[in-house]
This record gives sequence, C-alpha cells and structure tokens, in this order.
Amino acid sequence: MQVSAIPMESLAELFSLQMENGGIARLVVTGSSMHPTLRDRRDVVYLSTIDRPLKKKDLILYQRDNGQYILHRIVSKPKNDQFICSGDNQWEKEPVRREQALAIVKKCKRGKKILTERSFGLRLWVTFWVAIFPLRRPILAARRSVGKLIRKLKYTL
Repeated sequence: MQVSAIPMESLAELFSLQMENGGIARLVVTGSSMHPTLRDRRDVVYLSTIDRPLKKKDLILYQRDNGQYILHRIVSKPKNDQFICSGDNQWEKEPVRREQALAIVKKCKRGKKILTERSFGLRLWVTFWVAIFPLRRPILAARRSVGKLIRKLKYTL
C-alpha cells in the first residue's frame, strides 16, 4: 500500500472535525525542531482541543500568520494574551497569540512507549529543558560541533 504525504493545510479541517466533542487527532511528527523530545517521522503526538488555560511547558499546535502549522512548546507566558514558544531543538523565541493556538498535545508515542503530560521522566526533562532556555544556544551549538567532529573522525578512520 502506498501512502502519500498530505500537507497539513489539507488535514486542518479533518483535525478540527476529529477533535470536536472531545476527540483526539493523531499526528506523526515531522521536522527536527522538537528533537530530542520528539523524533522526525518516528514519534506520534495525540492532539485535542484546548480545554484549559494554556501554561508554560505545554506543547501546542498553532498556525503562523503565513498559514504554516507548527508544533512547539510554550517557554514563557507573559501577562498579556500571548505566549512565547520555541522548539525543543531551538533557541529562537516566537510570540504566539492565543487565537493562533489550535490544539494541545495530551500524549505522545515514542517507539512503543506512551508518554502523557503526567509521565515523570518527560515532566522532569521538560522542566529542566525549559528552565535552561537562556542557555540553549551555546548548548545546542556545542552539541552540533561535537557531532560534526565525530562524523569527521568516523569518515577519516
């Protein structure tokens, strides 16, 4: 059976219908912005309607003004009706208005493990990673440099 990629724009209406009345929409993660928490084309998130006030550390699906759909974490919540979001593999901050937020991740599947927002290990990781947000840029830069060095050493051996 051949499966073709369907653009998120085409799926938005189906997701909305699925999530109405408390339904859950399943989405395979694409991209590397949420690595290492979520892995490209291997992990799955389960989205639902936003049924409570959003807070720091929530993982949300939102739509940018240019129409692009993004799955990122709230890293801070100013007092106004705006959130600051970022991918777990990024250090850039992106302001997101409340009306742009479409869904919240209730659980994710990593391999055979199902993790909820209450999973101890995931909560510990997210709390740590959000807390050190100001240090992400040098940490991620160092990780990339080490990765390049390891690849270079493997290539030369």
